[in-house]
Amino acid sequence: MEMKHDCCFCIGKNWFRYRVGAIIISEGHALFSYGEKCGYYYTVGGGVHMGESSEEAIIRELYEETGDEFVIERPLCLIENFFDGDGALDGFDCHTIELYYLMKPKGLKEYDKLSLTTGGDTEKMKWIPIDKADEYDIRPSAAKELIKNLPPHFTVIKNDDR
Repeated sequence: MEMKHDCCFCIGKNWFRYRVGAIIISEGHALFSYGEKCGYYYTVGGGVHMGESSEEAIIRELYEETGDEFVIERPLCLIENFFDGDGALDGFDCHTIELYYLMKPKGLKEYDKLSLTTGGDTEKMKWIPIDKADEYDIRPSAAKELIKNLPPHFTVIKNDDR
């Protein structure tokens, strides 16, 4: 029996989620999701379902969000992320464990598929020039440095955007 529940829980005003993310770089650009309601960019990915491996989750999430298939190059990093919730999580203290994979695209192409977040925000995919990343509101904020300087070996990053 396939379970489709994210590895996520809430205790009072504390929210926790196990998430996967993709760092996708092509021709000096990095692919991000943009939330229409929230007004910022975030790494492509999403919640890992119960009983699903992180590799299965990132392949599934990318297909859901872009309609395309990507190849995993290597595990890149783990980001322990702390942030104040907004939108559906407004008023929550949020903590995520985010396992990132360096992914290989099939070229710099536009993705016109719109998807919805669990909070009901419409998201679209946007290629951001890496050399102009500082001009964008990207979350987690550690992702800006990550796309500019890919770590040569798997690393753990603490990101606190509270």
